[in-house]
Amino acid sequence: MIYFLYSLLCLIWGSTWMAIKIGLQDSPPLWSAGIRFVIASLVIFIINLFRRAKYPQSISEIIKIITPGIFMYAASYMLVYSAESRISSSMTSILFSTFPFMVAGFSHFMLRAERLSIGGWLGLLIGFSGVVIVSYQSLSESGFIFVGTILAMLGTFVSAFGTVYIRSYLKNNEIFVMAGLQMATGALIMVVCAAVFEPPSLFKVTFKSLAALSYLSIFGTVVAFLGYYWLLKRTTAIAVSQITIITPLIAVILGYIFLSERFDLHSAIGAGLILTGVTIVLWRGEKRIPSP
Repeated sequence: MIYFLYSLLCLIWGSTWMAIKIGLQDSPPLWSAGIRFVIASLVIFIINLFRRAKYPQSISEIIKIITPGIFMYAASYMLVYSAESRISSSMTSILFSTFPFMVAGFSHFMLRAERLSIGGWLGLLIGFSGVVIVSYQSLSESGFIFVGTILAMLGTFVSAFGTVYIRSYLKNNEIFVMAGLQMATGALIMVVCAAVFEPPSLFKVTFKSLAALSYLSIFGTVVAFLGYYWLLKRTTAIAVSQITIITPLIAVILGYIFLSERFDLHSAIGAGLILTGVTIVLWRGEKRIPSP
């Protein structure tokens, strides 16, 4: 089941970058992200209704559960969608593949048993050099593209914190309840921000916008994140994040075929270094420390 879910999540999340880009052709980033998670959270709550799931009663427990939703969903997806409105889906996926670096960094301080080895730190250094090359190239092209690069990296950073938070404090919580509350929290924040910063008239009801929303809400969110939570409860946070090795390659192929996206030499070198660093971190980076 673990290998099956890894494969499924790689395929789904590898294709979501293209779906986001297509949806952004007819809709603004904050509304696109917000409506996606409104739909997804409603689906989760309906599933929980039939499952007769029990929600936490205390305010402190609810706050503890919804906190990652602020980072993993609201902040991360607003940043990622805004990034894709400025840079290609391929490059956004490559930059987001630094996710394991961020997870490894947070895990080093928040998860004592999942700290990095010397090989892991070497992988971080190699991957970071790739980020520097990609960032420098985007800055040399235009400030608009450079801002997109920075937004994608910030989205990765906050998402990693939310992931390690779950692994640290919510490992034994019920998956469906946790997912529903966190997605709903993220959706609420995104919709409020969209209402403040983006006129609703910018969202065009077209085949592209509706098809992208449907795919991203059901497959890219409900199916993918439930599988993600399931994996996160059964293996290490760093191991789960190895999905990001494969998804950029799928995103690049789909972007090349369907969106005519191209890579120049500097971007290709930077992307190669990032993926090399990710591979080292995930395969050689984790140093197991026995629990006391």
